[in-house]
Amino acid sequence: MPSSRSEKTRSRKGREDTELCDFNQLGLDFVPAASYSVPLRKETELMNQELIEVLEKKIGDIVEKYSALKEENARLNEEIQRLSNDREGIKSRVDAILGKLDGI
Repeated sequence: MPSSRSEKTRSRKGREDTELCDFNQLGLDFVPAASYSVPLRKETELMNQELIEVLEKKIGDIVEKYSALKEENARLNEEIQRLSNDREGIKSRVDAILGKLDGI
């Protein structure tokens, strides 16, 4: 007596095959992967070269700005030191004047 199980599995396999192959019936339009356009190596290399050039320019700009800011920071630190020295001089002169006023 043949098993009814093998008939069921055969009918399922047959149904799955037709379901998987009949995408047009579902209204789906699949494009095989091989038909996608692949960029040419030269185009990719040119794009990479352009990106590298843009990055080099941006990095160069950043380095220039960094150098300018570093110079300005050094100049401002010198000015701070000069103003601090002036302040100390003025403070000592004011203290001397206040001392003379207290003596009067």
